[in-house]
Parts: sequence; C-alpha cells; structure tokens
Amino acid sequence: MDKPHNMFISWSGERSGAAAEFLRKWLPKVIQAAKPWLSSKDIEKGTRSQDEIAKALQGIKFGIICLTPENLKAPWILYEAGALSKTLDDRTRLWTYLLGGLHPQDVPAPLGSFQATVADKEDTRKLLHTINTAVSDEAVREEDLNDLFEAMWSQLQEALNKLPLPDQTVQAKRTTEDMVAEILEITRAETNKRKKTDVLDQYIPFLNNLLPQLYNALNPQFGMPAPGTPMLRGIGALGIPGAAEPAPVPPAPDFSNLSAATAPPRPAPVPTAMADPKAK
Repeated sequence: MDKPHNMFISWSGERSGAAAEFLRKWLPKVIQAAKPWLSSKDIEKGTRSQDEIAKALQGIKFGIICLTPENLKAPWILYEAGALSKTLDDRTRLWTYLLGGLHPQDVPAPLGSFQATVADKEDTRKLLHTINTAVSDEAVREEDLNDLFEAMWSQLQEALNKLPLPDQTVQAKRTTEDMVAEILEITRAETNKRKKTDVLDQYIPFLNNLLPQLYNALNPQFGMPAPGTPMLRGIGALGIPGAAEPAPVPPAPDFSNLSAATAPPRPAPVPTAMADPKAK
C-alpha cells in the first residue's frame, strides 16, 4: 500500500507549473521517503477547489512553493502558502524554490519570510539535505544522498532549462523604496515588542529592593546585598536585543561549614494535650 503524501508542491502559472510537475516526479527518485502532492496543472485555476486543497494539506507538514517573477503575488500562491504556514511548528517546513532568475531579496513579504532556495545546483543540494532529514526518521545517509543527487541533478537541470517562457516579462528586482519600506515595517514591529517589555521594566526598581529583603528574612544566617543593591537590570537579562547586560549573579551561600553545632535550636515540642483536640 502506498504511503500517504507528506509534501505539498504549490505553483501558479505555466512556468511554475512545469517546474512543479517535474519536481513531483524527480524528488522521490532521490529521496524515496518524499511523497509530493500536486494539484494537476491540467485543471484550470478557477476550478481548483479550496476544499480539495485543504484536504490535501491535512496532515502535510512540508511544502515547496515554486516562485517565478510573474507569480509572486498570485492569489493561489498566497492562499496555499497561508494554508501551509498555519500549521507551522517545530517539525513543519515551508520552502520557496526561486525560478526565472529570482533571488531571495526579490521576494516580498509574506513569501520572503520563508526559507528560500535558488534553483541552482548547490542551493538545490542543500534543500534536498533538509528535506531528507525532515520527511523521514530514517534519512538517507549524507554520502549516499550526495551520490544520488550528483547522478540525478542533470535531469532536473535540463528540465529547468526547458521551462516555457513567460507570457510577459516581469521585472523581478524590487525597488530600493520597497525594500526600505519593508525594513521599516519590521523595525516598527520590533519596537512595539520592546514597548510591551517596557511595561515590565517599571517594576524592576521595586524588585531590586524587595528581593534582598525577602531573602534575608527567609535566610537570616546568610548575608545578602543591602536593600537597594541592583539585582535585576531589566528585560535585558532575558536576552532581548538592545537591553542592558544582566547584573552579576550574587555568589551562592556556603553551606560547607554547617553542622549540628551551628544549626539553630529546634523549637520545643508541643504538649500532647494541646496538640490533640480530643484532650480538651
């Protein structure tokens, strides 16, 4: 019985579809554990049922998106990428495969946030090594996979070289203004995250005074820094970029000299008559 599909290949447009169709046949020849699913390119886009795609995506945690300059904003590409990304977790992977001269810096958000692979030999090799360890707990040995890839790459390269030309030439390069705008958007998002942590920082002075007093109250035998000595410097102690370095951790109390002679006296036992309510 054939194993269920474990990969989804997304495409839009004739050139992207041709690459996706070949990848669907080629990948299992190199990595037998890979079982790609591909919506047939013979079906017109308008009849590609969302229910059918949703069913195919159910349980699939790995996806490849075949991108070309002309389909970067295609609705079906964005829809399928969104459907795949909804299930992202520690085991889920989503890659973009860049065709037609695309480079990672040419791909705008949200597709630009996924791991990109340029359709050349070495980047494709890296992609296959990642797929190999992702789709199976019994991955092909690295040396064996390299041998398989070397033997099979020429077939994929030939197919990529024969991809149909686009109906119209689309400028793939993003403008400087577009990239700057995206950087500003990311910066604003990071700033908003920092503002949320600033709400917590306002409690740091209070904790700096409270913690030494609390420790001394619970451990009168061991000295701690006097009230007001900074023990926390802010959310920077948690590793948030841009925050102050954490303060040195005070040395742990030395318990090596403790003995029965230095231990505090035990409290006197409670009389039985007082401890037993039935004696009243």
